[in-house]
Amino acid sequence: MPVPHKGTLLERFQEFIYENYGIHYHQQKTDILRMKLDKLLETQQCSAEEFYQSLVLGSLKARDQLLEAITVGHTFFFREQQHLDILLAHIQKTGNTRPLIWCAASSTGEEPYSIAIKLLMSGINTFVVVASDINKTVLDAMNRGVYPPGKLEYTPKHIKTMYFTRHGPHSFKISPEVRKHINIKRLNLQEELLFERPFDYIFCRNVMIYFDEPGRKKVVKNVSRNLANGGLLFVGHTEAILEVQKDLEKYAPAVFRKV
Repeated sequence: MPVPHKGTLLERFQEFIYENYGIHYHQQKTDILRMKLDKLLETQQCSAEEFYQSLVLGSLKARDQLLEAITVGHTFFFREQQHLDILLAHIQKTGNTRPLIWCAASSTGEEPYSIAIKLLMSGINTFVVVASDINKTVLDAMNRGVYPPGKLEYTPKHIKTMYFTRHGPHSFKISPEVRKHINIKRLNLQEELLFERPFDYIFCRNVMIYFDEPGRKKVVKNVSRNLANGGLLFVGHTEAILEVQKDLEKYAPAVFRKV
């Protein structure tokens, strides 16, 4: 049963998504949400109302299915390469021998694996990348580390040879040397997060688009409280951080420094 174009059921889905995950579907995007829900419900043996009730009652399976439907985005290896260059230059400049990096909203892992490869290629091998996302399905895909050729379209051939192996006729698998530096966690950026040790670098790119201004403020506050003084925060080039916190100053395009 498709979600109605208008009416209280779609609005209740919107409210549930916003209250639990901070993801905001403003009026211009309700059709997008409805299409995603319709596609999801095609696979379910229940009505839209029954699926909604399973969400409210706390079904982990239903919530995972919902998150998979509304959060999967397009990404690829070595996206926004200039940020990786800035990261490496800053590590070399500061002489940090054991950098701790948080890659928030990691999706299927292309971003954290790109970071790890960049550092390994530069002789840095005593680092840890915490890769997080709210979507269990993409975290499972990251853990498997198997990707179709299109995800490596911008990956130089020598990097494919060094850090990937063929996995069947149409995919590549990340090498164990890269995977061992990645610590995968399931986290909700709208919840209050506080790690035991602050991070030297945080990548929080191409995720602000999911939130309204209060939601973005929550995310920025979360990442800022977990960033060490002098550390760098990387956001997407097409994203804006409105009302940047006082403890963050512009360092480079779409890069902020904790002061």
